[in-house]
Amino acid sequence: MTNFDVIYIPCYRRDYRLTRILVANIRHWYPDVPIVLIKDLLMRDFDTSELEKNFNVQVFPQVARLYGWGFSKFEVFFQEEKKRFLMLDSDIILCGPVLEQLAQYNEDWIVHEEPFTIEDLHKYYFIPENIQKLDPEFKFPNFTFNTGQLAGYTGQLKRKDFDRFIDWTEPRNQKYREAFTFGGEQPLLNYVIMKKMSKGEITVRRVFFMREGQHTDTAKVDIDRVMRKEAYPFIIHWHDKKPNLFHPNMPDIPRRDILLHFEKIYYRKCGVGPVQQFFRMWYEHIEDWLFLRIVLNLGKFEGLRKVRKNIKKLLGK
Repeated sequence: MTNFDVIYIPCYRRDYRLTRILVANIRHWYPDVPIVLIKDLLMRDFDTSELEKNFNVQVFPQVARLYGWGFSKFEVFFQEEKKRFLMLDSDIILCGPVLEQLAQYNEDWIVHEEPFTIEDLHKYYFIPENIQKLDPEFKFPNFTFNTGQLAGYTGQLKRKDFDRFIDWTEPRNQKYREAFTFGGEQPLLNYVIMKKMSKGEITVRRVFFMREGQHTDTAKVDIDRVMRKEAYPFIIHWHDKKPNLFHPNMPDIPRRDILLHFEKIYYRKCGVGPVQQFFRMWYEHIEDWLFLRIVLNLGKFEGLRKVRKNIKKLLGK
């Protein structure tokens, strides 16, 4: 038994293939746990009805259409009702029943325990000295956490906690980039959770429950063992290899066989055969490629440069 109420998955058009794979994987371990998608339509709308119907998935109410790089997560945090959740990025696979693993901890928030260097801190998070110019009371607790996987309670973080640092436009605009050097929600969420922890408003537990795609533990995962539910005590997060994940064949992706295995399970559940699956995957890939070429070139015209800038920011270009 777990004490988790829901699993949230933020997604957008480009990583929706991975979302489907993750949902099929979650249902292998948890047939009944509520799964809720948080859709960002920045890269255009996309149909989730097949996933909703065949895997008992719901969609979070659309607070905005365009969020941008991870900012859709905040709307879940701001709910007034207290619910314990696990938040997962789409480029993740569960290698075991992680809800039971995390349920043993009583802290409000559970984050992945990761090593970091000063270079990592400045590149992927923030510069503490520059944050202290904005907030002299801030004390860096000497850890960081990747926000692609975290557990917490809704209702503990408020919109006002972020008002100073985010313009709530569509898409959202992150301010003070001289302090928060990485785009998206990650540096801001690290800062606010660290600040609330230091003030005693929330408790935080760091748990080593994620492995990257290139981690040695990932290389040892046996798919047959996973299917027998002989668990590994971690999830795999391919954040270190995400660009290549968008290709139908996932070239150069370590342990792509795990992802492709659960993709087959997804299509089998939906009644889609191998030939139709092949054409669907390549159609989605070609359509996405054409869309990107067209939209990125639209920035050459006056008045559309902001659109191009926001999309390039989302793509990390």
